[in-house]
Amino acid sequence: MSALPLMGVRVIELCWVWSGPLLGQLLADLGAEVIKVEWYKRFDLYRTRGVERLAGKYPEHIRREMSQSFHGLNRNKIGVAMDLKRPEHRDALLELVKQSDLVIENFTSGTMERLGIGYDELAAANPKIVLLSLAAFGASSRLGEMRAYGLVLSAMSGLETNITDPRSKEFLGSPTFVISDPNAATYALLTAMAALQDATRVGGGSHVEMSQLEAAALLGANDDQELSSYADALGLPPGRFPPSASVVPTGERQHLLVDWQGHISVSDYERVRQRAATQSASHGLDEFRRIGARAIMVIDEPAKSGAGAAHDDTLLPTVHPITGPEYIVAAPWWIDGRRSPLRKTAPTLGEGNTYVFGKLLGWAPESYQSMEALPQGARNG
Repeated sequence: MSALPLMGVRVIELCWVWSGPLLGQLLADLGAEVIKVEWYKRFDLYRTRGVERLAGKYPEHIRREMSQSFHGLNRNKIGVAMDLKRPEHRDALLELVKQSDLVIENFTSGTMERLGIGYDELAAANPKIVLLSLAAFGASSRLGEMRAYGLVLSAMSGLETNITDPRSKEFLGSPTFVISDPNAATYALLTAMAALQDATRVGGGSHVEMSQLEAAALLGANDDQELSSYADALGLPPGRFPPSASVVPTGERQHLLVDWQGHISVSDYERVRQRAATQSASHGLDEFRRIGARAIMVIDEPAKSGAGAAHDDTLLPTVHPITGPEYIVAAPWWIDGRRSPLRKTAPTLGEGNTYVFGKLLGWAPESYQSMEALPQGARNG
C-alpha cells in the first residue's frame, strides 16, 4: 500500500481555526492535494495563534506567518488567496470545484449559501463533488445559525462536567485546549473517506453535514463505563484507581506500579523496594504480592510518556520561509512501516496563487499578479 493512499484526490479547504484545518491536515498527510482558501483581510485566525503578543513588534504580513501552531496544522497544503465575496473569485472557486473531489468547510450553517457556493451551486459545477460541512450544530438544529467555538461545544455537550477532582468530585473548570475540535476532525475524516468512496462507486457526489456538538456528546455518552469495568476487573473500589500507588524500578530497567499504602507498612515497602532494584521485575512483583501489596508490571518506563515516548521520526525537521528551522509533529501512523512524508511546509498567505490561478484555472499572469498586489496596504495594517 502506498504511504500516500489519497494521492490524486483534490480537496478544497474552506476552513479555519482547528477542527476543519485538522481534517485538511489529515487528508493532506494521506496524500490528498489540499488547497486552502483564505483572503488577505480574512485569513485563518490560527495564523496568529501563539504570537498574539508580537502584534506591533513585527510587520503584520510577517507576524501572521510566524505561528508554529499554524505550521503544524497546515503542512502539506497549498494556499490560495480568494475573496469569495467578489464575483470573479466565487466563479474561480466554482471552476476549481470542477477539477476537485471534495470541499470541506466549517463555517456557520448558511454561510456557504449566502456566498453563492452552497451545495446546489457546487453540484451544478461538478455533479461528482462531495461537500462536507463541519458545522457546530448542523443546519437542522434550532441553533444552526449560531456561531460557536470549541469551548462552547465541549461545555454544551456535557463533556466538561467530567473535569472533576477524583476525590471530592468538585468541578475543576474548563480545559484550555478542548477536545471537541480534534474529536470532530476524527469523525469528519471517517465520514469524508466514506463519502469519497461512495462518490466513486455511484458516480455522484453528496452533501454530508456533521454536527460537532453531537460528535462531542457521543464522546462522553458512555460516561467512562469501560474504565469503570476495567477498575472492577482489577478489584479496585468502584470508580476509583489507586490513590497512593508508587512506581518502583527493578534491576532489569523495568518498573512496577505498587499500591501499598494501607496494605503494608512503610518499612516493609522500603525493604522490598530496595531489594527489587537489584532483582528481575517478576521477582519483585512476587515479593510485593507475597507481603500483601497489589502490584502490576509497567510496560513503559515512567520517563517514556508525552514527548519522551516519541519515536525518532515523530518530530519532523522543516525550514519555514519566514521562521526558519523548526520541528513539527508527524502524522501518528505508519503505512507498511513508512511515515507519511512531509512534502511541504505550511503555505504563506497566497503562496499558491500562481499554481491555482495560473496553472489550474488558466488566468493570465497579470490577472492574479495584480490581485496579489491589491492588499499591500492591508499587509502593513
